[in-house]
Amino acid sequence: MLTQKFVVDSMLGKIARWLRIMGYDTLYSNDLEDWKILKIAETQKRIIVTRDRGIYNRSLKRGLNCILLSPDSDIIQDLAFIAFRSKIDLSVNINATRCPQCNSVLSKLSESRWTCPKCKKEYWKGRHWKTIEEVIIKANSELIKLEAKNDSRGSSTDTRVKQRDRTVSNRNS
Repeated sequence: MLTQKFVVDSMLGKIARWLRIMGYDTLYSNDLEDWKILKIAETQKRIIVTRDRGIYNRSLKRGLNCILLSPDSDIIQDLAFIAFRSKIDLSVNINATRCPQCNSVLSKLSESRWTCPKCKKEYWKGRHWKTIEEVIIKANSELIKLEAKNDSRGSSTDTRVKQRDRTVSNRNS
């Protein structure tokens, strides 16, 4: 089971969908107000992901874990930075993948088909799977650069750098 849990602000729906696809419990709604995000993060021990400097500053004052994304970064840079800060694995965990729409853990129908028990949407490994793999590969490459840059500043990196050759995996299969 993946342990990191996130709450993503209303500007970052695409990030929420990607975190869910990778199997991370990610709360998101486009109408969550700032105070509610802070309360959820505090009571449920979730990492806040935002581009809003105000939420970021208020979360720091409360001692909450918050990741502030750059306003001009793309999805690859964002995923890499989230992985760098939260120490998550940038791969798709087939056995823990969540519904990109509602965050429920998907039920496996076959080797390449899943269904959401809550919203009843069906998912499969179609042509879009190649795009998912490509984004994960590029995000892992970006993560290696972040870790190397951090390491060159005198910080030690962990063994995750050695694991970056893995792309989209079938963990626990």
